Amino acid sequence: MWLCRRNDTLSSLCTYAAIICCAAATTCATRPGTVLPRHQRLLLTLEITDAPVVSGSWQRATARIASFRPCTGDTTTWHRANEKVMVRLDTLHRIAAGDRLVATGYAGDPGSGAYAAYGRLMQRRGYSASLWIDSRQQLIRLPDSRQTLRTRASRLQQEATERLARLDLRPDAFATTAAMTTGDRHAIDTTLRDRYGVTGASHLLAVSGLHVGIVALLVNLLLWPLAALRGGHLIRNLLALAAIWGYAALTGLSPSVVRAAAMFSGVQLALALSRPRSGVNLLCATASVMLLLWPNYLFDVSFQLSFAAVAGIFLLYPPLHAAVRSRFRAANAIWSVFIVGLVATLATLPLVSYHFGRIPLIGLVINPLLILTANITVLLALLWILAPVPALHGLFSTVLNTAAGFQNDLIATAARRNWASLPLRLSAAETLAAYLLLAAAGLAMLHYHRYRTSTRSTLPLPDKTLQP
Repeated sequence: MWLCRRNDTLSSLCTYAAIICCAAATTCATRPGTVLPRHQRLLLTLEITDAPVVSGSWQRATARIASFRPCTGDTTTWHRANEKVMVRLDTLHRIAAGDRLVATGYAGDPGSGAYAAYGRLMQRRGYSASLWIDSRQQLIRLPDSRQTLRTRASRLQQEATERLARLDLRPDAFATTAAMTTGDRHAIDTTLRDRYGVTGASHLLAVSGLHVGIVALLVNLLLWPLAALRGGHLIRNLLALAAIWGYAALTGLSPSVVRAAAMFSGVQLALALSRPRSGVNLLCATASVMLLLWPNYLFDVSFQLSFAAVAGIFLLYPPLHAAVRSRFRAANAIWSVFIVGLVATLATLPLVSYHFGRIPLIGLVINPLLILTANITVLLALLWILAPVPALHGLFSTVLNTAAGFQNDLIATAARRNWASLPLRLSAAETLAAYLLLAAAGLAMLHYHRYRTSTRSTLPLPDKTLQP
């Protein structure tokens, strides 16, 4: 917190830059160690740490290897191996988070050849190997499955998805609603996924910083009247923090959601302090603490996108919202949603081009509208999950079908345009230059906005005694 109270902005930025450089050096100097033999049949004891994700005839999940021994040879010695792996199993095997298993399978590198970049990404996320278990391999479930926090969160996620399945939603609307609300992407087919990818809207289908930000924004808007009560400001911020972490638990406490929840907790703290100038500072402090705990986050795409989106909101949202603000609160609320979507898209555009080699041009046009439909879908879906009142079944089904269906129809229409996506991959230097320009423009707009605000507040009031 001492960093957040410094008035010397340059000193604070230098401190954060030093922390980021240390995180980069630590990440480059260290890689997850492995003792698992490659490409031979192994007998292993492992624990599934998160809910599996189905893709075709395979399912994948994160697992922690406890011990192993080769299946061939005369040795029966077990070797200890506290390694984090990505396990891929045939869908004939039924697994769940918290299961402890004895299995036979084959270990390989996270990625090689054409998938070398994917392998480096998985290593930065702490994975040492990929483990393959097909339907012909043995799989024994141990009776003492562990009930960890992530296990309970995964079961909560499953129950929430089952409540959504009770609604009469068309298949694509249910797939989109479940993916955006609970993080369950089992119902998303290839066509729907490709359409969202072409239009640059894939971030809507993977619960991350955007969805946590939607929940934080909705909670703050809904609880805004509490600020008029004595102590209401503190109650509103405490409830918002509880909602952020409650939503993180509802989505299974995946690493990307936990990172986003930690980041938006720092944002909420900035609002609680009622110091708008400390927003970017608090964001940098939160990111620095996260990098000190796990330096590999620096090279994680979801961390970069979340940080860029939130920083863009802090820098660009206040002046843009002030430029269109009116006397009507309802109109201001709608404009705030559109502007949040616009600035988040602009702030992440260079990174999207750098990592994925495309600039979704049509995303600049439709993303603000998609943010609005996503807000409506997530809000209504969460309300139904929290209170599935049978009398409101028809109402929720109709409205969610309309909101999620309109979003999917808009994505389908946009994906058919020839200019929907421009193939362009920015280099690291060009990406850095783009962010320097965005930061300079944002700081200039922010200082101009503060100058106008301070000028208006210091203008002398007219003397009514001099008026006739």
